[in-house]
Amino acid sequence: MEVFAGSPALPSCNFVDPLTEQIKQRLLKKGVQPTPKIIHTLRKKHRQKSLRKSNRLASQSPDEPLSQSQKETLSHEAYFETISQEYRNFNKAINSKSQSSNLVGKPWESLEREKLRELASGYEERESNFGGKLKFEHLRELGLIFEERRVEDLSSFLDDDVELEEGMIEGDNLSGTFAQRRVSEAEAIKILVNRLSAREITMKDWKFTRMMKQSRLQFTEDQLLKLLGRLGDRGCWRQAIEVVGWVYSRNEHKHFKSRFVYTKLLAVLGKARKPHDALRIFEQMRGDFHIYPDMAAYHSIAVTLGQAGMVRELMSIIERLKEKNSKNIKNMRSKSWDPTLQPDIVVFNSVLNSCVTSHHWKGVSWVFEQLRKSGLKANSATYGLAMEVMLHSSKYDLVYELFQKMTKNGKSPNALTYKGMLLDLSLSSPLLIQNNIYGPGRHPPHS
Repeated sequence: MEVFAGSPALPSCNFVDPLTEQIKQRLLKKGVQPTPKIIHTLRKKHRQKSLRKSNRLASQSPDEPLSQSQKETLSHEAYFETISQEYRNFNKAINSKSQSSNLVGKPWESLEREKLRELASGYEERESNFGGKLKFEHLRELGLIFEERRVEDLSSFLDDDVELEEGMIEGDNLSGTFAQRRVSEAEAIKILVNRLSAREITMKDWKFTRMMKQSRLQFTEDQLLKLLGRLGDRGCWRQAIEVVGWVYSRNEHKHFKSRFVYTKLLAVLGKARKPHDALRIFEQMRGDFHIYPDMAAYHSIAVTLGQAGMVRELMSIIERLKEKNSKNIKNMRSKSWDPTLQPDIVVFNSVLNSCVTSHHWKGVSWVFEQLRKSGLKANSATYGLAMEVMLHSSKYDLVYELFQKMTKNGKSPNALTYKGMLLDLSLSSPLLIQNNIYGPGRHPPHS
């Protein structure tokens, strides 16, 4: 350690600099995060300004003594010059030794750890000790080493945000890193879906933003529909919500929200059986003119709530969509716009579906009354769902009445209708099953 033998003694500086605290408070008031680089730059400018002012005053009145702030500024400048000189002397001594002996790594790290670092950085003896770009021919060898040891022990070498897949790197003449390569839109979407579905991550995590930006997608309406479709196929409904929220929170996209993207998100949540999250997204759509739900979104939320048996929530949506009140809708451009949506046969069938699990058999009569007022005709699915509601509510006599009403109206029974009818007859009268299948007074053939 002969380098420090003749080094000058450094002045002690154990006090809190009031200038640093003043700069931090000023930046926080303006909404700027006081990073060390910003603080160092502002301190340097402040000291230079104070030094210029002190020199100007000293030149005007050389006999006048310096103020306390000017003395502190001169002291800081002298302290900084002392540290800089010490650092330059240390580097000069290290460089002179490195010419005679090849120094590798840090003195407190083992040689095995340094070999891994050299392999990861594409170390070559003819280049500088830590220079050079990542060489893809060493990736397989590095992967074998990582497999032999625990990944936790090598966390300092890994970057979770860069993932290389098998077959993605082709050829030896690639330039730039993997994140800088130009890939097709389909390949970029596939890579982004793989990375998002590999972990539970939200848009508050900085890694999520880095993933989205590294994909180099423009996040157009078509790209978002493809991205949500792939995430929905994998059951990653949380990531689908985060993707839509992140894209439409950006300044370049927040004024171009798409109704079709939100409708696709409702379909993803319905497929994942998440009615509460779908209801929350639907309420967001009802509050914005640009993404106000149409019949496709109406059908999606109705089917989702119907499958979950949420009768009250579905009835509330039906009643609110009939209202003409548009005061709470943002971005309204036309006062004559009518936001009302009338339920159709799909919505009424969803109401019957929600009554199955909740055993609200009185809802069947309400649905048929609403169909009559709206001028709509019940189809085979309507009668089948109504019979299933009565069957689960132990109203066996009403099941047979609905079956007769369906045949009277000329509707063809489907598999659901026959299933409900046979279950009803098996519970009410086995003889009635025989008469309906083989005719009155006839018996099944003996085998």
